[in-house]
Amino acid sequence: MASRTWPAAIAVALVLGACRGDVGARTTSSAPTSPSNSTAAAFPLTLTDDDGVSVTIDSSPHRIVTWAPSNTEILFALGLGPRVVGVSGSFDNFPPQATSLPSVAGEGGVTPDPEKVVALDPDLMLNGFQGGDDWKRQLRKLGIPVFSIYASTLDDALHDIETVGAVTGTSDAATELTAAMRGDIQRSLAPFLGQPKVSCFFEAYYPPLTTVGPHTFIYDVLEQAGCDPVSSTAGTDYAEWSVEKLVQNGPAVYFAASESAASVAAVRGRPGFSGIGAVAGGRVFLIDSDLITRPGPRVVEALVEVAKDLHPA
Repeated sequence: MASRTWPAAIAVALVLGACRGDVGARTTSSAPTSPSNSTAAAFPLTLTDDDGVSVTIDSSPHRIVTWAPSNTEILFALGLGPRVVGVSGSFDNFPPQATSLPSVAGEGGVTPDPEKVVALDPDLMLNGFQGGDDWKRQLRKLGIPVFSIYASTLDDALHDIETVGAVTGTSDAATELTAAMRGDIQRSLAPFLGQPKVSCFFEAYYPPLTTVGPHTFIYDVLEQAGCDPVSSTAGTDYAEWSVEKLVQNGPAVYFAASESAASVAAVRGRPGFSGIGAVAGGRVFLIDSDLITRPGPRVVEALVEVAKDLHPA
């Protein structure tokens, strides 16, 4: 999410089915699986993106528009900030330099405005949301390559960063970044290895009380951190959950996205919430929405924060 933040993420997810992907991008041409940073060696490059579309990129992109805050963060982390000429909107707030870039969002912010995109003369549109086949086709007809990546797991997110490296001719930087992320994850989670899973609940949105299902990026981050989410039976990616059911579930820890809950006290004061085990036990925590909803470089921070909340010293 694989993305935008809550509550906007709920709207986008429900409308577009965003923030999850079943497979990573695959190389479909004779291009090397792990291209070097040499433009001559890497391009032209043909890859199949997470929409299953074969995308050919003739040369290293120098004018990139992003459609997902996570993609903006990835590009800046790879040193490509000067090449980003447009973003999805006000949610593209990290790093701070991204806030000054023009938005290509259309009315309502759910899809990009093709005219705004074309006006920026990009040589790559890096998309992070499912759906929107019409605007993608329109941009491709105008000669703008649209490349989509969706992460449904932490491993997907790491793979997608490496794919962005290939697409932009910065594979060495991407490999270095993902190696550092994997190292940080291993070191940060080492103290908690062998400890039993802790039952938890993640509030994505309220009201209505909405949580994440087992095929979402956030759910995987929770599991990787040592959580046993009580929403394992959710039949959809973003499922409404009754307070009565949550009382029966009895999670030991309650996490709330920061853009859903104003404070821990606000969660505790809601009608019926005092009967939830985690609330009664004083184990309610707010998680920065920007960190846990975006499959980008900063997700490691969310993973560490969740792990520490699950396993206090």
